Amino acid sequence: MRHLIPLAASLAVLSACATPNVVVHGQSMPPAQADDLVRRELEDVLAASAGKPPAERAARLEAFAARYPGVPLAASALHEAARAWRAAGDDQRAAQALGRLLVDHPLYPDATGAKYDLALTDLALGRAGDGLATISSLYGRLPPSQKPAAARAAATGAEAARAWPEAARWWGEAAMRSEGQADRDAALTRAADVVDGRLTGLEVARLEESLPGDSPVLPTVVMKLTRIHLHLRDYPRAEEQARKLLDRWPGSPHAPDARAALDRISRLTQVRPGVIGVAVPLSGQYKRWGDAILQAVMLAVPEGAGLKIVTRDTRGEPDGAAAAVEQLTIDEGAIALVGAVTNAEAERAAAAAEELMVPLLSLSKQEGVTAAGINVFQNMLTASAQARALADVFMTKRGMRRFAIMYPAVTYGTELANAFWDEVEARGGEVRAAETYPIDKTTFTPLVKSMVGKLYLDERTDFAEASRAVAQKESDPFRRRKALEKLREGLDPVLDFDAILLADFARNVKLIAPALAVEDVVTDTCDAGELKRASKVTGRKDLKPVQLLGGNGWGGDPSLFDLSPGGAGRHVRCAVFVDGFFAGSARPETRRFADAYQARYAGTPTILEASAYDAVRMVRAVLEASPGRVTTRAALRDGLASLKGFKGATGDLAFTPLRVVEKELFFLTVDKDGLRELSAAELSAPGAGGGP
Repeated sequence: MRHLIPLAASLAVLSACATPNVVVHGQSMPPAQADDLVRRELEDVLAASAGKPPAERAARLEAFAARYPGVPLAASALHEAARAWRAAGDDQRAAQALGRLLVDHPLYPDATGAKYDLALTDLALGRAGDGLATISSLYGRLPPSQKPAAARAAATGAEAARAWPEAARWWGEAAMRSEGQADRDAALTRAADVVDGRLTGLEVARLEESLPGDSPVLPTVVMKLTRIHLHLRDYPRAEEQARKLLDRWPGSPHAPDARAALDRISRLTQVRPGVIGVAVPLSGQYKRWGDAILQAVMLAVPEGAGLKIVTRDTRGEPDGAAAAVEQLTIDEGAIALVGAVTNAEAERAAAAAEELMVPLLSLSKQEGVTAAGINVFQNMLTASAQARALADVFMTKRGMRRFAIMYPAVTYGTELANAFWDEVEARGGEVRAAETYPIDKTTFTPLVKSMVGKLYLDERTDFAEASRAVAQKESDPFRRRKALEKLREGLDPVLDFDAILLADFARNVKLIAPALAVEDVVTDTCDAGELKRASKVTGRKDLKPVQLLGGNGWGGDPSLFDLSPGGAGRHVRCAVFVDGFFAGSARPETRRFADAYQARYAGTPTILEASAYDAVRMVRAVLEASPGRVTTRAALRDGLASLKGFKGATGDLAFTPLRVVEKELFFLTVDKDGLRELSAAELSAPGAGGGP
């Protein structure tokens, strides 16, 4: 049988203590004498319970301790009882026995062992905090043979208590105390899991300070700090930690990672001021976009400019964009990047650029792309910019307050419609009607009827009153039906709005505009003669035209503005749409770019080429403003942020505090000669665009 200490030794030690007498069998006597008197009885209990079930053995020992509560041997009996209760799987009874032992027998020679057993029992009962605190307080007094198991128990308890820094420290202690390599490796693996996955940056830093210098967990902690500083882009401190690891633990499993970190830091901080990177799709479904951007970029960097353009294929995908940004930054040392054009790749490219601290001029129209951080700029027309420009002209300058919106259920349509709706309401206006539809819809008459109150006629009081009059006048069912059909056909549209925004692409606008005309919605707002003709045809003397508005999606198909007989242009006469670029503009910088592009590539540039051209020229402007002085990415970033009034192909450019390009947009209309740009004076004047 196992004992904490031999009974004779227990008796000798306890007898030497100056303790009060105890009562045994009705007689008061010294503890040593009491032990002599009951020792034989305890030995009998131990012998009789040998081989019995652990619970029965524990109960007999507890009964002995209860008979002799003041006798020192009762402490040994309680300790043995606690062991038996644990063997029986009753940790709660074991904890109770140990608790009584430590309270009733504070001078028990193996109190440290009893406390350790109580700590293990607490851990088994889920009282992780209590068990961990007990082991921590007595660990230094445990015999060396118990320390490996105690350290592992403390580490497990710390994890259960979610005391993660303590868990890492105890796993390090367990690794140091382990006798076998397998146990050591297992403990270090657990420590690494805690350090990598559970600790905050501040906790890792504090752990490094608190660990002893010989802790085997230190290399893991230092490597984690290296990664944290890399993530925070604190390259000097990351380099310091990586070098510390290699100097102190050159043979550590983390040494290759530390060397890779130093190499990455070296390449991240090495900048080639004459290199501009272009990250665009050069394969896949968006290849034509990438090719167009490259043409404009090469036009922006003539020979002799002292700049080199390097490219990487994003494939139009998030992963491809992130990889392209990293390669251009680390492998090529580019001082700035241009690209990230598709919505799918914009966010990942922006996040990668911010992490690498390289300025990126994104050509994506996605809202919020610059939220990635201070190194991300956006040089592309967004839905919110279009909505704001339309509201400025037609609400602030022309006094309109009521609007209708038609838009397809795709990203372009919903973004523009929602942005315009928000602008209208923010300025005190009202959206009186809104119709949405699938992008592939081909019949718009029902939608137009719904918008102008000619589809659900039961909701119109004027129709209800006229219907009752017909019913009273015509008793014949056939004649009554014919009269009602004529009434429906002649019903005036309800035009309780000043303008209609068609937030769609040219293909659908060519179908919607004629459908409006069929329902007597007059949109020719600039031709007084046309208004008179429409009034005469409809018989409506109070006829009021409605202004058609659009976004840059209108500009993708020139046939929308075809004014030949049967062409779509006659249905969008006097309409106004906004765009971020117009190759036919008379603006000097726009004209210069469009002519140069036509001369080199025999084609007409779009907003994509113009925006790429302007992005590269803005980088050039910052570099050339202080030759030889803008040699860091931070300096270039700050130069872009402070750029004002830059004369670009897409307008006079500047970046807002959120690093989104700000410029005067192009307002276009269709008049008797076709598509043209409205002048500033025309935009400020009341009425619509386009002359007769």
